Amino acid sequence: MKYNIKHLLCGTMACLALSSCSSFLDESPDSELTNENWGSGGKDNATEYTTASQMEQLLTGAYGDFANEFWQLDLYIMNDAQADNAYAGEPKDQTMQIDELRISASNGSVKRDWGYLYSHISKANTIIEWIPKIKDSALTEQRRNEISGEAHFMRAICYFYLVRIYGDVPLITQYIPEISLGNIDEIYPLLYPEKETVENIYTQIVSDLEYSEANVTDYSTNKFKISKAFVRLILAQVYATKDGFSNTDWNKVKQYSQAVVQDTRYGMLDNYNDLFAVAETPSNGVLPSVNLVNEHSKESIFEVDYNSWTTLGNWAAQMFYGIDWKKFNTPSQDLYKAFTSAGDVVRRDASIMFGDVTGKWTDKYWPSNKYPYCYKLRSQEAGNIVLFRLPEAILLLAEAENELGNLNEAKNQINKVRARAELANTTATSKDNMRLAIENENRFEFAFEGKRWMDLKRRNRFKQVMQSCTDHQSEFASRISDEKLIWPIPQSELDLNANLTQNPGY
Repeated sequence: MKYNIKHLLCGTMACLALSSCSSFLDESPDSELTNENWGSGGKDNATEYTTASQMEQLLTGAYGDFANEFWQLDLYIMNDAQADNAYAGEPKDQTMQIDELRISASNGSVKRDWGYLYSHISKANTIIEWIPKIKDSALTEQRRNEISGEAHFMRAICYFYLVRIYGDVPLITQYIPEISLGNIDEIYPLLYPEKETVENIYTQIVSDLEYSEANVTDYSTNKFKISKAFVRLILAQVYATKDGFSNTDWNKVKQYSQAVVQDTRYGMLDNYNDLFAVAETPSNGVLPSVNLVNEHSKESIFEVDYNSWTTLGNWAAQMFYGIDWKKFNTPSQDLYKAFTSAGDVVRRDASIMFGDVTGKWTDKYWPSNKYPYCYKLRSQEAGNIVLFRLPEAILLLAEAENELGNLNEAKNQINKVRARAELANTTATSKDNMRLAIENENRFEFAFEGKRWMDLKRRNRFKQVMQSCTDHQSEFASRISDEKLIWPIPQSELDLNANLTQNPGY
């Protein structure tokens, strides 16, 4: 008997079955099942994990997903070029669609980001499934709990991004074993699930994060490790997002952001530029391959630890700086003018580097002899990327205090961030003024760090800000509707899964 299921193994969800059980530890299973694929007694040769070492390897592989294309490239394009911080830059239609707010279901970024995030979830589900079953005495109970907590966090943060990008999405919390003739009826609905509501997805996110907070390590000087501060920061962000701005539980936001801010093991570096500094400068438009001067600093809550092309290399820097081709995310005139108008020279000059690209390419908005680059990623290959840092918690705490009616405490928090940028204390004197001050502070503090689009959406401010933008983005603001505040479900997924439905407006 021969049962061909190749058609099951070509979609993202089906690939999760492969990635969940076929890591770098194992050979990929055959996509065509026959009786010959089975072991003795008619049982299939399913993967089994039995050792502490295997669990550590699975966890290392899951951490490696923080270095994939979603985190090294697409996160910045979707948040900065889709908002008012940058233009698409390199004129590739896939990117121009995002910049010009006309994204389609067949867009390559729409497809690959869905795939990257679900692949990471699959790896987390595998760990969560197997870690309780490991009887190896080398796996202590404390380490077992830590690994499980880290996996729960990875699943949660991936769903947090999925739900903000795509809205209702499938909620997969089960390990998907290898497909065999004996389990195909059981596995089929796992590979082709329906969408779950945003509300239920957030319920799962909070549950995973609460579990993670109770089990991950308290603190680590290695910032490429999930710690309680990282979990609490994401909990604060989740509570600030999940119920809509007007229904936010600001006491929860305060609880979790304050826990991070009051942890004295973290603190801001004295100089803003030191966050991104490297010991060498670009030569002939090529970035150096060196470490950050201050990698794993006290300000970093989570950073990806890059070291070499042979292990884990930072290629993202080359996507935003260089003269070999026109780069992604050209800083916008609107952002540069906003920095200058606010007197925020420190953060402006740390965020934007000008160069001469005469004879290389031309640009509609900038002269060739003074062409701007995003300049927060200054080293290729070995330069770490700090994905989350302390001021996110400080500004969330300021926001919570403001919404809870504690204006003076909100001022105290925002002024910490402004002082480091060599700016005077905020002049905000009302709740509404402070809201805008915090919004602007987030823009200037985290320009080109992949935050802007999601921050504006959370505040219900995206359309208004884009309409008032002084730059080319205002031309496309008329395309923004409530429906277009999320991306479409990838067309490739709809083609393979009849249980999925497209988001309204696409």
